[in-house]
Amino acid sequence: MSINTVFLIKMIINIGLTLGLFWTISQRTRFKKWQLSQDKLVFSLGFVALRLIPWIAIFLVIHEEPRGDIPFFFYKAEAAKLGGFVYRDFWSYHAPLFAYIISIPVWIWHNSRAIVLFMVLMEGAILWLTYTTYKRRSEYALQYAIIYLLLPAAFMYILVDGQEEVWFWGAGLLLWRITLYHKTNIEVKLGLLYAATLLTIKVTFIFLLPAVLILVARPMRMLLVMAAIGLPAVGFLYWQVGDLFLMPIQHTEQLMTPNLFSITRPIIELFVHINEKNTPLINWFGLLFTTFIPAIFAYKGRKRPISEILPAVFTSSFICMMIFQASAMGAYLMAYLMVLLFEIIDIRKTLHIVVLVALNWLTVVQPFVWVTQGQPAYTSFGMFANPTYLFEYTLQVLNVACLIWALYKTYQHIDPKPALT
Repeated sequence: MSINTVFLIKMIINIGLTLGLFWTISQRTRFKKWQLSQDKLVFSLGFVALRLIPWIAIFLVIHEEPRGDIPFFFYKAEAAKLGGFVYRDFWSYHAPLFAYIISIPVWIWHNSRAIVLFMVLMEGAILWLTYTTYKRRSEYALQYAIIYLLLPAAFMYILVDGQEEVWFWGAGLLLWRITLYHKTNIEVKLGLLYAATLLTIKVTFIFLLPAVLILVARPMRMLLVMAAIGLPAVGFLYWQVGDLFLMPIQHTEQLMTPNLFSITRPIIELFVHINEKNTPLINWFGLLFTTFIPAIFAYKGRKRPISEILPAVFTSSFICMMIFQASAMGAYLMAYLMVLLFEIIDIRKTLHIVVLVALNWLTVVQPFVWVTQGQPAYTSFGMFANPTYLFEYTLQVLNVACLIWALYKTYQHIDPKPALT
């Protein structure tokens, strides 16, 4: 099946999902009732209908080959299954344990489709744990869970492309649950979990750390616990592979879209030429804002219990990563889409729904247009004489605008101002 045909089918599915999304939003009373009496049944039916049945249809009935990062994931999983050592025997842009984790389904079924199913099941587990956590806080949590399953970006990036970014929120959720249900030595527990996450998913999870350290009462204790696990792990990796364990950091040097740099590059190029093969200064600027802004948010909300604001601080961290990191791409939306819906978005407000739907559609459409046009880098305004370039650039601008709005709403959630009378 050609890439254009696949994209057309995606658009048809997105229309159906969006219509289902609007219906679900209109049924607040019904979902409130279901949450009280039959939430497990409704959640299960939603997951089966919107994840398992589509997976069967796509990969077993139509027999479509997995796309996106799945071929690379399968390469790593195969190598890990054969006993290869990460970074030395096979390439990986993830944390050292990631390849061995995704090799688990390959032991059961030696096929790349098994990895997609594994990602779907992981997403389902994270969504269920999110729902059960918010169930005590909101009588509409079940409705949010079904809305999430209907979001086009979640459907496409998890079910079709098998992306793993939702694991970030899985780790963030576990951090949050520690603050909710443990009152003593939370720095030790947070440090243990944070170190384990850095060894499991991606090094970019470190962007959240400065904000977390501002929120905890004894940040040095948390750092020491992390060091007790991290330093021996780094030492072992260096002993085995030398500096090859820095491979995940190299992945951040690749310029992607959409982000603040990609949409302002035509202006930047008026003053200084950007060498795409050597972008450390751009990465450092991105890193500064990605860590500094969530840290400011955390400082603003430090008088509130960490259990109240950690989900919003988490959201701000990964929104900032998408806005300011020149290597950020649309798939990172999956890192915080779930918590954005449960924590920040108010589905009773039209503007919130419009931005949520727009962000999902833009995240699905823009990467396809960008790739099919040869992944252009807009180094001059003259390039916009090409209508397709102008269209794709407009999609990027709209995408970043939605992200900035979401960041603003997240800040309001952390530091609400008294209403004017």
